Amino acid sequence: CVPAFDRAALRPFGMNHRNPSAAARAPAAARLAAGELPGGAGSDILDRWLVAIVVEIAFVVTYVSFWALMTSSVSAVTTTFVNILFFIYFPLYNACVFSDPGIISAGSEPGEGGGGQARGYQAVGSENEALDLEDGAQPAVDPEAPSRDGVAHGVVCETCHVIRPLRAKHCKVCGRCVETMDHHCIFTGNCVGAGNRLLFVAMVYSALASHLLICHCVVMASGGYPAVFSGSLDKHPYFGALLAFHSLCSLFMLALVVFHTYSISVNITTNEFWNWQRYRHFHGGTQFGIPVFKNPFDKGVKINWREFLSSQCARCPPRLGRSHFS
Repeated sequence: CVPAFDRAALRPFGMNHRNPSAAARAPAAARLAAGELPGGAGSDILDRWLVAIVVEIAFVVTYVSFWALMTSSVSAVTTTFVNILFFIYFPLYNACVFSDPGIISAGSEPGEGGGGQARGYQAVGSENEALDLEDGAQPAVDPEAPSRDGVAHGVVCETCHVIRPLRAKHCKVCGRCVETMDHHCIFTGNCVGAGNRLLFVAMVYSALASHLLICHCVVMASGGYPAVFSGSLDKHPYFGALLAFHSLCSLFMLALVVFHTYSISVNITTNEFWNWQRYRHFHGGTQFGIPVFKNPFDKGVKINWREFLSSQCARCPPRLGRSHFS
């Protein structure tokens, strides 16, 4: 059954019970549709998708340029790899843009793609008093929520007014709580979470391969690798700009590949990596008054990767993200 939350139960956890207005007591879904919360009808979708649109255009221009200017300078094998990577990266990128990252809403069961009945998760504010947190305060822990490894995992979102599980986080850009939130990606205009993290990682790997291969094609079209060392490369300004752009993108994607490979290997999200001081379950004691990091989710590289892949594959095929069309 859904646990009831009252003032007495939540007061020990630092809740601030101000007298909310009728608008504050309204269900989060209604407030979102009215544009009163970020990510709803009142938000500018174009702002969120502007970078994604630019990336789409840049990739298409690069692919057309390859066929128009470089195919005669590279081997048939290279051309085949370019085509394969295009038909891998482009769908993966669009899947990251449009997929549901694991949005948590009233009536959805985290971990089941939002398709089940809520057990322990309900909207707070529609039938109960709105629960607001003071600025800078941690969300209140649900005293009746079950715990894992001694860590309670039911918290009240101060914006969505839903009970969300451990490792979930509210995205201020999308205006939604996302299960196992990793980060909000400005290049896709979407969050990366439990619902699409595997898609994002696969997209990053394919993007790195694509940028490196395009760099190779540009070099070959400009005179080949011997010309690089002899300084006799074709100084065509378009080739120079293309090589500089994809070289920088390759370095950036390489950094993402290294980081996300590491984060999955130790079972930590980007949000947790940078903000672990905010979460008490990452505090393994103190040293000289400073919290010491301890990851309670790390079970070893092999188990971490197996659990990551199994949990992600269980969500296949990915669900379309409703938040983009609110």
